[in-house]
Amino acid sequence: MDKNIISIVRVFPDFEEKIDFLFQSDENFRDLCSDYILCAAMVLEIKKESTKNSAEIAEYEELQRNLEEEILQKILKDNDKS
Repeated sequence: MDKNIISIVRVFPDFEEKIDFLFQSDENFRDLCSDYILCAAMVLEIKKESTKNSAEIAEYEELQRNLEEEILQKILKDNDKS
């Protein structure tokens, strides 16, 4: 399994094999996962800063939730094809 998808598998542990398969075979899914990983890192980075900007944190957290939803939809859509 690619080390880059470990954080995605943590969010969706029931779909580990499907995530691994999609990550290996679907460029759009890889891009979506990369966006999620970057967004999650930004949320953590912003929260560490001493001048916590709650509006900026909320914006990135909403983006993170939206990316999670897109990833789940992609996983479930691909499951329907199987």
